Amino acid sequence: MADETALRAMIADHDGVFTSVQAGACGVDSDGARRRVSTGEWIRVVRSVYRVSNRKLDARMRMRIAVLSAGPGSALYGSCAAWWHGLITKPSSTITVIAPHGRHGRPVDGALVWHRTVAPMDLTVVDGLTVTSIPLTVLDASVDIVVRVMDSALLREQVTLIELVDTQHRNSGRRGSARSRIMLAAMSAGARSEAERKAVAVLSSSDVSGWATNVPACGYILDLAVVEHKIAIEIDGFAFHSDAEAFQHDRERQNVLVANGWTVLRFTWHDLAERPGWVLAQIRAAIRRVTAA
Repeated sequence: MADETALRAMIADHDGVFTSVQAGACGVDSDGARRRVSTGEWIRVVRSVYRVSNRKLDARMRMRIAVLSAGPGSALYGSCAAWWHGLITKPSSTITVIAPHGRHGRPVDGALVWHRTVAPMDLTVVDGLTVTSIPLTVLDASVDIVVRVMDSALLREQVTLIELVDTQHRNSGRRGSARSRIMLAAMSAGARSEAERKAVAVLSSSDVSGWATNVPACGYILDLAVVEHKIAIEIDGFAFHSDAEAFQHDRERQNVLVANGWTVLRFTWHDLAERPGWVLAQIRAAIRRVTAA
């Protein structure tokens, strides 16, 4: 006999989407499930997967259905997993699921299923749904969306650089691996502050080429530079030079660079975080001026 209290709690905890095994744990056998489907209380989505009929399909329900329909061992991944983890604010219109090799469930409309066996340490369960772990999710979502997903997760301390590197090595052959490796290399390329790392992220997601970090020039080390065009990109960081001695040193350095033919662009943390498009426009404009000269 069904434990209606436990059943209601289970259904609520799973956004109205559940399996016959989960229903069975609450005392609903196969005959009981068929009766509830026949009365219109439940809707059978695919074999052994049900949803309640009195709730309008939303993103969470669709993602649960996609994962459960793909078969045992499947998990939400990519930008969808990033949304499920709370790393991004908007769900993707296309649901992406990863399923083990040799498992062939039934894909649902609006879902893509990629077959790859993922190590158990790269999977986790969040709100009763199997999703890729945060490090693997960050790597995959950075490829699906843009590198700012990686930068944001690092800045908010939702993941560490070491975790990302270890996960990248463990999953080096996956779809998008080459691109995430490049992004990860840029993140760990010696940027000395959070603001510098943000600048690296902005440049990595742009069409600006030929830039490098920690460039030696005129006896100084530049934060970033487009070396071919002698454009120095200096980052002021979170706090703007309250130290008078540091302020003076920076101005002397800038004067030396300009005297030796360098164009110096200075950006703050606010510039990089709130108006990255403007930052890139300034860099592109400087490149055009130098090229046209």
